[in-house]
Amino acid sequence: MTKIIRHTFAGALGAFIAWAVMEPTPLMPDTETPVAYGVIFVIGLIFGLLVGSLLGLSEAMGGLSHRNGGKVVVVSALVGAAGGILGLTFGNSLYSAFTSVSKASPGFLSFILLLVGRAVGWALIGGFVGLSQGLATNSAKKIRNGFIGGFLGGGLGGTVFEILVMLNKGHVANLLPGMIRFVSFVITGGSIGLFIGLVSELAKKAWLLKMVGRNEGKEYELFKPITVIGRSELADIPAFGDPDVTEKHSVVIQQGGRYYIEDAGSLFGTSLNGTRIADRQPLRSGDVITVGKTRFQFRDKSAPRMAPAVQSATVSGAVIPTAQGVCPFCGAARDSNGNCECSAGVSDATQISTQGVANTSVTQLPTQLMGGQATRTGARLVGVSGVYANQVFPLEPSGTGIGRDSSNTISLASDRMVSRMHARIVEEGGAIVAYDEGSSNGTFVNGEQITRRALMSADIIQIGSTKFRVEL
Repeated sequence: MTKIIRHTFAGALGAFIAWAVMEPTPLMPDTETPVAYGVIFVIGLIFGLLVGSLLGLSEAMGGLSHRNGGKVVVVSALVGAAGGILGLTFGNSLYSAFTSVSKASPGFLSFILLLVGRAVGWALIGGFVGLSQGLATNSAKKIRNGFIGGFLGGGLGGTVFEILVMLNKGHVANLLPGMIRFVSFVITGGSIGLFIGLVSELAKKAWLLKMVGRNEGKEYELFKPITVIGRSELADIPAFGDPDVTEKHSVVIQQGGRYYIEDAGSLFGTSLNGTRIADRQPLRSGDVITVGKTRFQFRDKSAPRMAPAVQSATVSGAVIPTAQGVCPFCGAARDSNGNCECSAGVSDATQISTQGVANTSVTQLPTQLMGGQATRTGARLVGVSGVYANQVFPLEPSGTGIGRDSSNTISLASDRMVSRMHARIVEEGGAIVAYDEGSSNGTFVNGEQITRRALMSADIIQIGSTKFRVEL
């Protein structure tokens, strides 16, 4: 969604700048007069150059290295300029042909012909400008998606322009020619960006989601046969700021409809789901790739999801994270006097330590702890201390994602200690199992940091600075 919004804004801004540059000049007459080819050439050049360069900048902001990002902007600008010239040349010829036919047609049919002619003509402009994104990245898939998105966006802009002109001619509206051009240009540029981004997202097959590291939460689409991960400016997926990542650390290979990960001879190696790989390994949706201290999750719309490891694993020597204002012993938020649940003087109804909660039955839990939401059916997590104390979260039978991102089943957006994709709880063979999703601060069960752990009723699971009681 972020990419779609960014492309829409970039296209609209590029078109607005093009309008602002050309509107005060003779390129934009207020009356319908025959237009010389030189004028068409310049208009197409300026429009395509500015829209193409802004869309290229939007693409570069998606996480490309500085070198690749600069290349995309420059190539997008040049190809966009050429596309604007070609699109407006063919589009104007097509519109002229439709205009000739419309003169001998009845009123309503004449309007339809002009509308179709204008829409298809501007669609060609958008389609040729949209090609710039794919040509800049040498991706046949992006060329196709860019043309389709640009064609749809340009067609929408041309339709709006012709409708506004007809409203003026029919005395339904009294818009100044400059205002008609302004509205049409901005809608056209924004629509080109919108549909390019939309088609790209709908056609996206596989990508890497950065889970831990700089730009956490950013998605990198895998659109090339070989995608390089590394610290180099030439890397397709950069891992800047990680000293343990080499310039060309590992590669993701697309072959026969499947994706594979392979280490590229790095010093510290590449790990897949916590195990260092020695040769090329197939990827399944949900697999976690670790390069240095940076982690990515592989996602593929068509591939089978990762089959979780069956062994239980804990991380020894881990330190349970706490946030400012949270007691490091019981995990509860301190009040204005610095008291927490383990402080002296706290009433028995709220003085619940981690060990005490773990050994307390469901019926013994305080009413306020249950938040008035308690039921005796269905698995759930009950906040016993921390940011989400007294809150109840049901566990979904199909699996429960937990993290700061709003796409999770349980969104813990108020806890800064929680990663975007922090943990997940799934049912496996009749057991309820918790997995850490490569979080920055770890997931803890009964005080031990885990990567995978089968849960039992009354277990205490800590995510971020909040502790939850497991009720099964």
